[in-house]
Amino acid sequence: MNVKKILFLAASSIKLFIILLLFISNSKAVETNIKYYSDDKGILSLMYHRFNEDKYLSTNIQMDIFKQQIEIIKKFKYDFYNPKNLEKNFQIAKIEKKILITIDDAFSSFYENAWPYLKEKKIPFILFVSTEAVGKNGYMTWDQIKELEKESNAYIGNHSHTHKYLVDMNNTDFIKDIDTSSIIFKEELG
Repeated sequence: MNVKKILFLAASSIKLFIILLLFISNSKAVETNIKYYSDDKGILSLMYHRFNEDKYLSTNIQMDIFKQQIEIIKKFKYDFYNPKNLEKNFQIAKIEKKILITIDDAFSSFYENAWPYLKEKKIPFILFVSTEAVGKNGYMTWDQIKELEKESNAYIGNHSHTHKYLVDMNNTDFIKDIDTSSIIFKEELG
């Protein structure tokens, strides 16, 4: 056996061990949540980015895992919160336990993979859009965003224009970034 094969086997074994360790620790998460947080009220926001994009491990979720998470929410009879109700009944949300699904950045993998599932299941969500990236490689187009906006379970939110770390910006650049995205939102979505 050559050195490359040995290193490959060692790396594979380590990955398997880490996956098993994560599985074991996560399998107790539901028990822990029930024990310590079952009486909590309010809106729990779950944020997602990419779907079935193996290249981006830190921001990706596989659709089978996403579907399992949705089934866990349903199994425990938690309601999904429709973000269109935020202004109308935000106080009511404080006395119930609701789940709010948010999608960041409007990646095309959301549109291709998760959107059909959420539409079929009628699960409400917010899609936060950074206006500078719309239509570029790997991102949704304005036509796709407009398609989602027509659905009763979809809400489109303004992320920013550049997607830069706004906290590091000076006040003028911060306001310019938000104003730019707001102008584009108004032009594209009314």
